[in-house]
Amino acid sequence: MKLWQKASLICSAVLIVIVATCNVLLLVQSQDSILKSTYEQVCDKQRSLASSFTEMAGYYGSENDSDVIKKSLIKYCFTRFADSTSVLVADTGTLYSNVDVSPEVYLFFDKSAEQQQFAKKIEGRNTLIVGSKVYINQSDYLVFVVEDISTVYNDIYNMIWRFIIISFAGIALGVISISLLMRRSMQPLGILGKTAKRITAGNYSERVAIRTRDEVGELAEDFNMMADAVERRVADLIDTAERQQLFIAGVTHEFKTPLTTIILNADTLQNTYMNEEEMKTSVTYIEQQCKWLERLIQKLLKLISLKEDIKLEEFPVATLFEQVRDSMLQTLIIRETPLRIECRANKLQMDVDLMHSALINLVDNGSKASTPGSSIELRAYDNIIEVRDNGAGILESDLTRVMEPFYMADKSRGKKYGGIGLGLTLVREIAEAHHATIQIESVVNKETTVRIIFPR
Repeated sequence: MKLWQKASLICSAVLIVIVATCNVLLLVQSQDSILKSTYEQVCDKQRSLASSFTEMAGYYGSENDSDVIKKSLIKYCFTRFADSTSVLVADTGTLYSNVDVSPEVYLFFDKSAEQQQFAKKIEGRNTLIVGSKVYINQSDYLVFVVEDISTVYNDIYNMIWRFIIISFAGIALGVISISLLMRRSMQPLGILGKTAKRITAGNYSERVAIRTRDEVGELAEDFNMMADAVERRVADLIDTAERQQLFIAGVTHEFKTPLTTIILNADTLQNTYMNEEEMKTSVTYIEQQCKWLERLIQKLLKLISLKEDIKLEEFPVATLFEQVRDSMLQTLIIRETPLRIECRANKLQMDVDLMHSALINLVDNGSKASTPGSSIELRAYDNIIEVRDNGAGILESDLTRVMEPFYMADKSRGKKYGGIGLGLTLVREIAEAHHATIQIESVVNKETTVRIIFPR
């Protein structure tokens, strides 16, 4: 059962209970009011009849009258005020009656003369009997009014049926209205459900277009915020997966070349007769390729380790520069690309080993891109460390990709110097681990400047 149906049933049940309770209370009160009014009218009628009859008979009658005269006078006086519902009973019997009921059977008067009433269904008719005892000229008489109140009960029954019909009509209309309103008010939840299914099916750009100033509207806003977060997360996961695929493909490709060279040279050493010089050459090739693989593995391990938080400490930039100079000295001498250092910064927050690795990669890249005789500049000022070379430069179309894993703007130069396309990727990862940013400026065939900008 759907939510709107459950809510409709609950509201309808509450409506039925309220309407039924109110109707019962109104009917009981109305019935009591109608019967009370009817009883009072009949009692007033009987009281007026008895009073008028007693007054007239007492005025014209006398204790000395004979029984015949007394009976005739009493009957005459009573008929002056009686109607079809009036009954007069004396000790000797009924003197006047136009009804089929003997009221003295139902009402008994001893010494008391107070008015009494009796209501009962007699011979299929709802009958109200009201009577009292009167005393006239030393004789007792019973004055009754026998009223058929069946029409009153019929009116009450008709009123009850009208109430029932109107109540059923009102309840039916209320139930229909509640169902329609509940279904309409729950439509946004259905829209949320359908949108959630479409998002589940892979359409992560789906959003809910519900603009209401109630809890449903707030839920829709929260749902859209959640969908935005899911879409971003999925996009990040897809991007990560794509990068991982490219990374694995690049690793596979880079491993293939040195492994092929190693296998071929090893096979040649095993199966081919070679002189000493040729054997040394093959061994040298194997050694070079093994060192290349070693560098590749070390850089891959560094990239992986950078995913964890690092501990930053203040360290003198000048000392760091001297360490970089010592590490790159032999390489720069062979390539004839001297390193010029200018340090106008004191200390920066860093992981010394990682920053040392980043600067070596930048200086190494600058040296590879430069011609013999060109110098490499390593400078520091404020919160910036930069490496500048006067080499081949980078094309504008390559600037956005140079920090991608295994991407090399000049593949021939990379192979010449044993490059594997992970240097700038490693630099970027190290910078991000330091909460720093990388800025690259380059002019083709003139210069390239790479800046590491530390947070202030």
